[in-house]
Amino acid sequence: MKISTSLNYQRALANIQNTQAEVSKTREQVATGKVMVRPSDDPTKVATIENLDRAIAKTDTYSGLIGDLKQRYELEETVLLSGSDILVRLKELAIQASNDTLSSEDRGIVALEVAGLKKELLNIANTQDISGSTIFAGGNTGLQPFATLNDGSVTYQGDARQIQVSVSDTRDLTKNRNGLDVFAPAERELVAAVAAQYTQAPGTIANYNGVTTITDGLNTLTFDYTGGAPVSTALLINDLTSGANEAAYADFKYTITDNPNNPGELLFTAKTKESVAAVNVPLLVAAGATDEPATATEAVVGLDRTTQGIAFFTALEDFVTALNSNDTVNIRRAIGEVGGLHEGLVKAIGRVGSEIQSAETQLEMNADSKIRLQTLLSGEEDLDYSEALTRFNEEMTRLEATQATFAKVARLSLFEYL
Repeated sequence: MKISTSLNYQRALANIQNTQAEVSKTREQVATGKVMVRPSDDPTKVATIENLDRAIAKTDTYSGLIGDLKQRYELEETVLLSGSDILVRLKELAIQASNDTLSSEDRGIVALEVAGLKKELLNIANTQDISGSTIFAGGNTGLQPFATLNDGSVTYQGDARQIQVSVSDTRDLTKNRNGLDVFAPAERELVAAVAAQYTQAPGTIANYNGVTTITDGLNTLTFDYTGGAPVSTALLINDLTSGANEAAYADFKYTITDNPNNPGELLFTAKTKESVAAVNVPLLVAAGATDEPATATEAVVGLDRTTQGIAFFTALEDFVTALNSNDTVNIRRAIGEVGGLHEGLVKAIGRVGSEIQSAETQLEMNADSKIRLQTLLSGEEDLDYSEALTRFNEEMTRLEATQATFAKVARLSLFEYL
């Protein structure tokens, strides 16, 4: 093989260039803090690093959405708490106005305050967020949810649609709220409940000379008259409702009294609404063996309590009308209705509070997920500085040695030995 001076120069120069490239690469790694300065450094890691980067970016996006949702929830909570305070004041005014000592003029003054508070509640119901979207209009966030018509009544223009916002790969939270769920209607009683009644002939008192049992189908009242029949219906009732029967009578479906329209008969009045026909009543009276069978002799069919839902602002307007017309009956009715409105608003506040807690919990979960992803990413692309600096020193030493060797080789010449 022919070895020339030119070949020695080329080999030495190649060694120097390769070593300089390694030094340059290590220097870039130390400067950037990354193992991979460019994709060509390790193509097998590129896909893993890109997937981790995308996952971290997605988590940041989710966290940003949650932050916006939380701000909206906190706005809702703030305005609803203000609405709750207003309703507390309205209930105080209703109780005050129901006092019989107030004159019509006094109630007129109260009506002015109630009307003002109603207007404040209407403003709360039409609250907008920082982007100008109404927060209680359901999906129609561009509309004013509660509009006042020409006749002074208030109508809901929103809808019940719900917009879901993804806060993780597997979870959504509701962004908007149905105004009718927040400002829920009041319950107004149209017909009061009427308990069913019926009378049942107890048989001849003299024949109550054995074990007497009265049952409502579930609870049983018993008294032993083996030693002799009770001297009166009053004594019979006392024996069946007190003493050993006191606990059972507390759970008994009916009260037992002497029928004022026909003394000597027992009058059973349902403690709760009953509408069973007289021929189907569950009560039986078992006395002495010679006693005649007990049968229901009269029945009054019970009626369910009938109610109607009254829109939130309609109930408040009716309260104002009752005050201005000095209508004490409807003023007293307003006490319960305003209380019902307040209960509905408190429930809405509770739901908002729950959603704030859910958002905070999800933020923490996303933060933990981001830390885990960043740890994995760091393991893939971050530089081990101690290892890199040691390698850098080794490469610099090798470069210096290569350069020194080249300098000595460059001075060698065959002409010196001729």
